[in-house]
Amino acid sequence: MIHIAAVDDEWPALKRVGKLLETMEGVQVSGLFGSAREMLEHALTKADALDLVLLDVEMPGMQGLELARRLRAVRPEIQVVFITAYAEFARDAFEVEAMDYLLKPVTAEDLEKTLARYARRFGRETSMPDREPSEPGLSVRSFGPFDVVSPLGSSVRFRNSKSRELLAYLHHHRGRTIGKSQILEDLWHGGDIERTQATLHSTVYQLRKDLEACGIDYAIEQARTAGGSYSLRWTVTRDDVTAFRTEYEIFQRTSSLTNVIRAIQLYGDGYLAGSGYAWAAPRQAELELIFIELLEAMANAYVRQQRYEIALNPLQKWAELLPLSGRLHAKMIALLLLTGKEKDARAYHELALELADRPEESELLDFDRLAAHPASWF
Repeated sequence: MIHIAAVDDEWPALKRVGKLLETMEGVQVSGLFGSAREMLEHALTKADALDLVLLDVEMPGMQGLELARRLRAVRPEIQVVFITAYAEFARDAFEVEAMDYLLKPVTAEDLEKTLARYARRFGRETSMPDREPSEPGLSVRSFGPFDVVSPLGSSVRFRNSKSRELLAYLHHHRGRTIGKSQILEDLWHGGDIERTQATLHSTVYQLRKDLEACGIDYAIEQARTAGGSYSLRWTVTRDDVTAFRTEYEIFQRTSSLTNVIRAIQLYGDGYLAGSGYAWAAPRQAELELIFIELLEAMANAYVRQQRYEIALNPLQKWAELLPLSGRLHAKMIALLLLTGKEKDARAYHELALELADRPEESELLDFDRLAAHPASWF
């Protein structure tokens, strides 16, 4: 049984969440609170079981983020899930170790996924489908600096940068067997053949030691056929790239903004960001295009909800990645027009025309067309 409380100063939203929770087996609603102070007082004075709290971020008086910090201090066993209408709070939510982040209006499917995630993490019985292994296992992060967390909960400590790169490279190929000559070409391009072969052997040896120190044995498999080859033989239970693709696929089927937010949060700064691994460039470009599609979907959703100021954020991130995109510039101009900033829209239009390097993009930027129906661009 999972004991849950919800906090929201908007009674209709709070009542909706309460009714959804009451329909779910394996869940007991411990309270619905209209303010952060009521929730904090309950947590401080009542000794009843409380496993999970659903918090609205924007509340008068004490904000949801501050309540989460105080709950962490007095009842660290309570897990927090943020519920809000504003996507820009996502990063702060995860900084206070929130278990999940849901966008309003919350659906039964959103809550079921969150409860299933809680059940997997803490071994509780619910009626929710268990989509991921509950046993602790390997966790791999490829968005941002490459990192591996062992089943024991500790990150692998790489003694040198090439050990880290070699493991990232083998994981990048997802279990495929890679010939030694290909590895030498990708990781030590242009080096003396005898010297780089010796370096590869010593790097493999060191990497095995690094993995064994974290309880990861026999992960690197070596074959002597066809001039020698290597492959990675391990079972990963949590992989951020796989999770990103899953959220993206669900979004493609459902158009759910919640899945868009989760995928964007996973992406962070990008695939193996800052690594300088040339061999990773094709996948970096592939995932970046998906990320841009998600940013566009987020902006479109916010404009349809008439949350124009929030819609600007994903467009700005898109501009950082593809500053010459005519479609992006058309949307930026349309958004400025929707917010009543015609003077800014005209100034942006002039700048965008200078950046446009193809005739078809200049056609996209016809100001009169944009001004006639700006919402149609979203």
